Amino acid sequence: MTRRTAADVLLDILRDEGVDRIFGNPGSTEMPLMDRLVDATDFTYVLGLQEASAVAMADGYALRSGKTAFVNLHAAGGLGNAMGVLVASKSSETPMVVTAGQQDTRHLLSEPWLAGDLVALARPVTKWAAEVRRASDVGPALRRAFAIARTAPQGPVFLSLPMDILDEPADDLPPPRSAAPARTAGAGSIDLAGRLAALDPARVAVLIGDDVPSDAAAGAVALAHAGGFVVHGTQVASRGAYPSDDPCWAGMLKPDFAAIRATLGEVEAVVLIGGRAFVAYPYREERPIPESCRVFHIASSADAFGREFPADVAIHGDVAASLDAIASALKSRVDAGRAAARVAALGEAKRAHEAEIRAAILATYDARPLGPDAAVLSVFDALPANCLIANDTAATFGPVQTIMKIQPGRYFFARGGVLGCAMPASVGVAMAHDGWVACLCGDGGAMYSPQALWSAAHYKAKVLFFVFNNARYNVLMNVAKGLGSKNAVAGKFVGMNIENPRIDYQALARSMGVPCARVAAPAEIAAAIAEALMREGPSLIEIPIV
Repeated sequence: MTRRTAADVLLDILRDEGVDRIFGNPGSTEMPLMDRLVDATDFTYVLGLQEASAVAMADGYALRSGKTAFVNLHAAGGLGNAMGVLVASKSSETPMVVTAGQQDTRHLLSEPWLAGDLVALARPVTKWAAEVRRASDVGPALRRAFAIARTAPQGPVFLSLPMDILDEPADDLPPPRSAAPARTAGAGSIDLAGRLAALDPARVAVLIGDDVPSDAAAGAVALAHAGGFVVHGTQVASRGAYPSDDPCWAGMLKPDFAAIRATLGEVEAVVLIGGRAFVAYPYREERPIPESCRVFHIASSADAFGREFPADVAIHGDVAASLDAIASALKSRVDAGRAAARVAALGEAKRAHEAEIRAAILATYDARPLGPDAAVLSVFDALPANCLIANDTAATFGPVQTIMKIQPGRYFFARGGVLGCAMPASVGVAMAHDGWVACLCGDGGAMYSPQALWSAAHYKAKVLFFVFNNARYNVLMNVAKGLGSKNAVAGKFVGMNIENPRIDYQALARSMGVPCARVAAPAEIAAAIAEALMREGPSLIEIPIV
């Protein structure tokens, strides 16, 4: 009889936690786990050709599925390669348990090859980090890791697993799973409804923060409709948490305090849902809301309160449950006819505004290369209805973002600002979705994790990769222009052009087994998408933009 080891305990706990995929890139220190996976046919090992790609695939899978993803990396070097994406995952509050194989503890003191202080490396970019030193601790440590990862605010946690520990005998039964905390509305929800009922709805704005889960969308819609409130999101939200076709939706706030102030006007109160909504890049002296504006803040994490502005009312509890309670109480306190009329008026204004934006973009369709707004709109108009979006390109930051189709649970953005997340994340998203996934990235971002193309081809992921190519870091150039930097004044942008040679994305895609096309006109974009949708797996569509 094969002896039972700590690696077997690890797999038992993964099964009990609902994990059936292990994302990773293996090495010698992971061999005890890889050996056990030979006969563990109920697990799928999802191979990333670089550790950053493996973590980003797990990130996308977790965001779409709602499950806690499990990642296995290789020693100090592998964890180091993954650090950038872990920065993004922590920022996005993605529930994820990340492990890495550590060298054999019997010679750690001699600092052997591949060894390092993995916990010290991981601590700044995770909620909790620890190293297991006994086989009997593998079970309790894993249970604790999963509990911490899924507890609000969710996020990645890290365990260092020495290879000799995983190979040691472990006869103890795995500890049971901890019960999940009850999802209850925060105290003060009913009182907040009374405060909102007393205000002029035209002077109230609902702001969706950068970390609001998609399951809170129904409550946010109910709140907006009950009061007749306008709703804005932030440009750098990790998840879509409000439907863009709702009449109360007024679009995303640009990351500029002066622009936010101009959009919100002289509001008397903002209802801030989730973490941050006032994102500015670069720094501005302008205050985005009036001094007298009251802030009613609803969040699942106590750390969110007071981060940007003091909260006049702070509702700490499950966001979805709190919004449901507030909306229900508000509905009974306001005139239903007045609220419905207000919502209808917002819808009429929204339709007129969006029609103007669409007409202005359509008027540029004959330009070559296309402008970013025209390219993005051409893509969105040709995508199937149930397509998910994984985005990390600034090409979507123009007027087109006001008319982009964003639905709860169907839009994901690299909130942490780390380039290269979208391509591998879209592969992970596709593993938790029945339909197609559109990955929107710039030519610069595409080069951070091109290994994702291989994984997409290998697993036949239904991903359409769109590379908007202007052969430069255009967002950085725009920042330089906005700041009046010497780069911009001199017209000599140091380190911001991607040319001499220009990257051949068609050759890159083909080398990874991904069919590809380069298209320049809206009709060509639509035709390329239609052809790609006929394939079983991924495609890459390159679109030159100005």
